[in-house]
Amino acid sequence: MSTTEESASAGPSAAPQKPITIITIGMAGSGKTTFVQRINSYLRSTASSATGTPRAPYVINLDPAVANVPFEANIDIRDTVDYKEVMKQYNLGPNGGILTSLNLFTTKFDQVLSLVEKRSSEVDYIILDTPGQIEIFTWSASGAILTDAMAAAGPACLAYIIDTPR
Repeated sequence: MSTTEESASAGPSAAPQKPITIITIGMAGSGKTTFVQRINSYLRSTASSATGTPRAPYVINLDPAVANVPFEANIDIRDTVDYKEVMKQYNLGPNGGILTSLNLFTTKFDQVLSLVEKRSSEVDYIILDTPGQIEIFTWSASGAILTDAMAAAGPACLAYIIDTPR
């Protein structure tokens, strides 16, 4: 193969590949957090195609009301927004508190994107765990901002988690 052919064939593959974002959404109690925990565990134990060794995904918890996160989150909304304080301050119920907490967090989402960008060469996947208030993604601006921003940053997919009777 000539030098020209080698450089032409190496061109597209030589560019660093951006991590794939998996945004999990679904109704409350459908198993989103369990799905994130399981896929996180799987990806931590599976060899990366880029390095041949396991690479931990970058995990973001966007559920401000979750009591227990069964995985290590790189970014956790609960470190920034106090859901119960939002409920008190704005005189809201649980659903309104979650929606407002996510709206407040979204105003600083550029900082999240900056942190993700800094780590993008070290990870193959970015996983987002979201709250069960599906209205965040059906009519709230924060849902559109989050999904559009992550999709603009690189390849992204939406995992809609459902639970079925056994």
